[in-house]
Amino acid sequence: MRRRITSLSLLAFLGLGTAAFAQVTGVVNDADNFPEADVEVSVKGTYKVVYTDQDGKFDIDAKIGDILVVNGKEFSVTSNALGTLKYAAATSSTVDLSEVVVKSIFNAPSKSGVTTVKAKDLEQMNPSVSIDQMLGGKVAGLSSQAMSGAPGATANVTIRGAIGLNGGVKSPLYVVDGTYMTATDVVAINPADIEEVRVLKDASQLAIFGSRGANGVIIMKTKSAKKGEATVSYSSRIGVNQMVDLPNINLMNAEQLLNYQNGLSTIGNLGLGQARTSEEIATLSKNNHKWSDDLYKNGLTSSHFITINKNDGDTSNNFSVGYDKNEGAVRYYNGMERITATFNNTTKVKDWLRYGINLNGSYTTLDSPRDRVNAQSPFYNTLLNRPYETFYSMDANGNVVLDADGNKVYNPNANYMGYPVADEMEKTDAQTRYLRIYGTGFVEADLAKNVTARTTLGATYNRTQYENFLKPSSVLSQLLGDGGSKTDRSTDRFDYNWRNEVSYENTFAGKHHLRVTAASEYINQSLYSMTMYGIGFPNDYLQTQGLATLIEQDSKTNRWRISKFGYLGAASYDFANKYFVDAYIRRDGTSLAGVDNKYGTFWGVSLGWNIAKEGFLRDSKAVNNLTLKASYGEVGDDSGLAAYANMNLMNILNTYNGNPASFPITVLADNNATWEANKKFNIGLDFGFFGNRLTGAMAYFHDLRSDFLFNKQLPLEAGGYTTTINAGEIKTEGFELELNYDVIRSKNFDLSLYGNVTSLKYKVNQLADGDNLIMPDSYESMIHVEGGKPYQFYMVRYAGVDANTGKDLYLDRDGNITDVYDGGDAVATNKSSLPTLMGGFGLNAKFYGFDINADFTYSAGGYMYNNTYAYLTDPTSLDNHVVEAADYWKQAGDNASFALPNTTGPEYSTKYLEKSDYIAFRSLSLGYNFTDLVKGTFIKNLRMFAQVQNLALWTNYHGNPIAGTGTSESSAVGSSGYVSNSFTAFSYPLVRSYSIGFNVSF
Repeated sequence: MRRRITSLSLLAFLGLGTAAFAQVTGVVNDADNFPEADVEVSVKGTYKVVYTDQDGKFDIDAKIGDILVVNGKEFSVTSNALGTLKYAAATSSTVDLSEVVVKSIFNAPSKSGVTTVKAKDLEQMNPSVSIDQMLGGKVAGLSSQAMSGAPGATANVTIRGAIGLNGGVKSPLYVVDGTYMTATDVVAINPADIEEVRVLKDASQLAIFGSRGANGVIIMKTKSAKKGEATVSYSSRIGVNQMVDLPNINLMNAEQLLNYQNGLSTIGNLGLGQARTSEEIATLSKNNHKWSDDLYKNGLTSSHFITINKNDGDTSNNFSVGYDKNEGAVRYYNGMERITATFNNTTKVKDWLRYGINLNGSYTTLDSPRDRVNAQSPFYNTLLNRPYETFYSMDANGNVVLDADGNKVYNPNANYMGYPVADEMEKTDAQTRYLRIYGTGFVEADLAKNVTARTTLGATYNRTQYENFLKPSSVLSQLLGDGGSKTDRSTDRFDYNWRNEVSYENTFAGKHHLRVTAASEYINQSLYSMTMYGIGFPNDYLQTQGLATLIEQDSKTNRWRISKFGYLGAASYDFANKYFVDAYIRRDGTSLAGVDNKYGTFWGVSLGWNIAKEGFLRDSKAVNNLTLKASYGEVGDDSGLAAYANMNLMNILNTYNGNPASFPITVLADNNATWEANKKFNIGLDFGFFGNRLTGAMAYFHDLRSDFLFNKQLPLEAGGYTTTINAGEIKTEGFELELNYDVIRSKNFDLSLYGNVTSLKYKVNQLADGDNLIMPDSYESMIHVEGGKPYQFYMVRYAGVDANTGKDLYLDRDGNITDVYDGGDAVATNKSSLPTLMGGFGLNAKFYGFDINADFTYSAGGYMYNNTYAYLTDPTSLDNHVVEAADYWKQAGDNASFALPNTTGPEYSTKYLEKSDYIAFRSLSLGYNFTDLVKGTFIKNLRMFAQVQNLALWTNYHGNPIAGTGTSESSAVGSSGYVSNSFTAFSYPLVRSYSIGFNVSF
């Protein structure tokens, strides 16, 4: 990402003798009057942008009367001389309103441990993709794994390998213009509204946010108008979706499956497969078709976004409205539809008083198919349904069978479960609706010289409504005999945070810059939920719960409330923009902790040294930036503490001798249960060489997490209760590298390459009671090993096929080869779902008005259990298989892929434990700026573009390794023991989208 300087002066200007364009030249210096390289210089209202060279010089096409924007400051083109000019220091410039609004300490003013992603790095992607997915591959140390390919799906985002020992996802805190948001709220944000994203990773920054920032912080700033700007912009795109084929999954066609089944039927008297004559095979083969053609579609995607902004110097306003629709790629489903709106206002009432408000709203509807591991999932059906079975039921004459109402009847014989999923897909009305309103308001006042006070209120309201109506005429309803069923769920969640801060900021002797802040913060979170189940409805169209024959007893309501309070102190000092010190300390309290241990103290400190500012490098042409940084801090994490787990509760739903009774719940509160602790160390180097053509950063980090929550069994004679204790320790360490290289910089041709890589290493230093811990609720069998990796797969080791007997071979617990499978031989495999290498790379180029952008991401070192491939190679199944399933052992000496088929099918072993390494070609866009065409018209800018999302995926995995959640109905983020990217089953695959569009501003 390009670096922006904070203080500069422009030495002289420029100009043209007429309205004709010519080269305007200048020099940009920093605060110490030294030339500053790689500073962006643009002509206001156009797409003309250049960057200063290693001597701070630039030249740009402009004319008299134009406004040059240099690092946010504006300068008028007044000179009519051509060529190289003599410069005089600028005596005045316009000032952006934001420059007189003191930045809150919660906006991370320190540069330590911050990576910034600009809007231009995100705008190439389809805006229906959630912004947390867009960040994948853009930031070193940040892992963003889409939970599925469904429209509106969010991502499992972690920063620097943040993990716990009880599953789940240690998500970062999202802060949008001061408002705190959760990972599930991210889909409400329209990426077109975002001006920049700042990712905080070091403890020296995270301590500011207390327990909520323990796993990293992602700060998003929405767009605002620059001074003197009055612009109306509109962007639009339309496209089509296409389901991406699963890599390395080559399904059998009808003839191949029939021959495979016929071959299995000849193996002994096992009852495998199905015998048919050659004539029967030939006849059925004529029905060959792909079930994906029946159940998938080429859905449409569209996006429209309009923004109006103005800044007259005292007041800045920005208003936007966006609409996005993504139909996905599954038949019968509408996908995602979202409407967003924002309004930002910042006003300078007096020289000493300012206020601002930021209000955002989003209304989203989601309609997605089921992804469970059976025939109710369309993804299960597209893979396993028999290609020789027709989509609809056919009579003896080859005509489609109709029901009593004249509707076509779906074929129930396509899979072993005898279930036509298309019937459920068509006859289920399911939709989730989200109404989200979030925003902030602040008032800021200068109390005295260099002393500023600020109060900020941020709030988020999220109303979620889910309806699922299974029509009485559906096959499933008739199987259940319930006369149709309806589920209604709704939640109301309201969170707010109130911050007050007082800051002193001053510069002494022109070189010593000091800022000291004292602040307090109160956080309140509350939720109310309702669930109602009804059965027995009069017909397929009347579906309100009041019409249900029976409201079931497990209908319920629920509510909770959490409060937190903290106060902090912060100090920042730098000398001549050369030496830096930042220090933070925060005292936090949470209602989640034990009653005797509610408060914790967290702190962080960072040091920086810009070596390039030293005398021995100041005149260097090769070294432009060389900043050494180090930080250490201790932060607390209360995300593992459940609401009201610090209280002894009663269960009132029991009976005794047929009478109502209540009993204590079996988990007793621990009055000392407290935060998980995280000690973080980081040392790094930011650099810029050769006129900042080569820029980047590298860092080593070391995180030590401890005091995880474990259940401890109390003595049986004390009643058999359990309690929670803080114990355990995990070490995570890694290395990050970010690089950006401007290969070519010229007037009409720019080419830059970028990339980042993060390596990670995990070690469990300690577990409760010193024992290895088998994950009790994880979808796959996993274990934590003291002294080894966390989340190791715990299973029997597979050793191949015996070429002489055709039997599967395994290793017993002692490592001896055996052909007898015994689940008791399961061991820790030293293979984990956690990747050890990840990152992204790409290129940006501009050539005579054309621009091209390519974006790639990659991951390596992790493993996933492949349930999909296990199903597709199971010889006991009569459903479809992959082609290589026919490569099974037949005679002694065969070097076959699979053993001689038997009646037990695949055993649970490492046979289907596969490396989840991949490289994804995520986005490619090509555009053209019509700068010359619209010159002299009311149109300021016009750009047209074409873009492709998810072009290609290279992997050796059989299926889609980019699936954070293998099946959301069995193991979702909120489920106990959830482990991201630990397995694949039948989730929504990747979707490729092709789109064209344009951006225009007036």
